[in-house]
Amino acid sequence: MWIEELMKKLDRKKAEITFDPHVFDRKEYWNLDLGKIEETARTGNVFDNKCEAPNKICFKRYFGKENITYIVIVRYHNNFIEVKTAWPKKGR
Repeated sequence: MWIEELMKKLDRKKAEITFDPHVFDRKEYWNLDLGKIEETARTGNVFDNKCEAPNKICFKRYFGKENITYIVIVRYHNNFIEVKTAWPKKGR
């Protein structure tokens, strides 16, 4: 319920997306694609297992051509979305 209310306040398809420095630290290790991370934050499905009130939401998106799933944890702020961390998973 709190997730829907939070997502109504800020349109994730149009909102500015920023990245925590932690994402850049992990970029080399996980070979992360920032474009896919942003796309996951904008269009991914909510992954309830990692969500925490009041503003931490986890999104999951599968990219079929590459056979990889990105899991992205974001924090909703008043006028932007901050990507806190992300990691890929092989397959679905």
